[in-house]
Amino acid sequence: MKFRVALLVFSLALLTPEAEAALKVTASKASITAISPAGSGDQISDFTVNPTEIAIVGTIENGLANLVTAPTLGGSDGFISAMDESKVHLWDLRLGSANDDIATAITKDKSGYFWIAGATSKPLETTTTTLDPAVVNLDSVIVDPVQTPTNSLTRLVIWKIGITGQLAETYFYDSDGVIVPSAINFDGVNLRVTGNITKDSATQQFSILVDQAGIFSKFTPGKISAAKPPAIEVVKAGVNNLKSFISKTTIIGIPSWRAKTPTPVIVKYTKVGKALAANSFAGKVKKILWQAGIGAVVLVETNSENEIHLLANMA
Repeated sequence: MKFRVALLVFSLALLTPEAEAALKVTASKASITAISPAGSGDQISDFTVNPTEIAIVGTIENGLANLVTAPTLGGSDGFISAMDESKVHLWDLRLGSANDDIATAITKDKSGYFWIAGATSKPLETTTTTLDPAVVNLDSVIVDPVQTPTNSLTRLVIWKIGITGQLAETYFYDSDGVIVPSAINFDGVNLRVTGNITKDSATQQFSILVDQAGIFSKFTPGKISAAKPPAIEVVKAGVNNLKSFISKTTIIGIPSWRAKTPTPVIVKYTKVGKALAANSFAGKVKKILWQAGIGAVVLVETNSENEIHLLANMA
């Protein structure tokens, strides 16, 4: 009997390393990229997910035919484009005006609406000069309206979009500098927009609150303190956890992996710490969201361009 127990323990000792070694780190490939002419200015900026779709936002000038089918509005346009977990295009919408517009950040509220932050140009201010009726206009001179140029992208804009792509509301806040929002977050009541503002060649951060009726709080410029990102970001994925970090050597639970250079990775672990799947990335991991029915979606920056990665092995 003792011999059988010893044999069983010995057999398990031999099998366990082989089972662990079978798990490998897969190099992730971009699922969605900005397909555009070189130097076009087209850019994917952010994304969010719900149970049925991945909503991607960014700015379009003359490319992105893989994401946007709606006709141009003028200049550069913001956009939102929705796809399902199989990368099938569902709908898209251009955002903006006849002037230049950008869309740079997205979130969603409890009702399912998408909220997008971006910037647009203030409309041209037109002044009409009238002739004094007491003066005889012998030459029938016609005075054209005078258009006063305004600074580009100095108006913060918030778009509220329905789940199937309908524009519900548009809210504006005028500033005295060029606005580039970097994030929009919903706390259950209000939306907070943060980003950068450039005035007189000097750039600083800003923060502003807006409620769901479009009422803005006082604009707060200056250095906005932000929590230092943890060395390991943990994202809940159903009964499991996704851990995102920079691997410099080995990974717990994956003895076959040894990084030659610091490499961004995302590993799926059970609650007891067993590694189930792993992916590595050639660029910087900027955002991770997990959604039941879709899986893990990751925004990765590679060579100054953003890519969307869908991780099927982390569904």
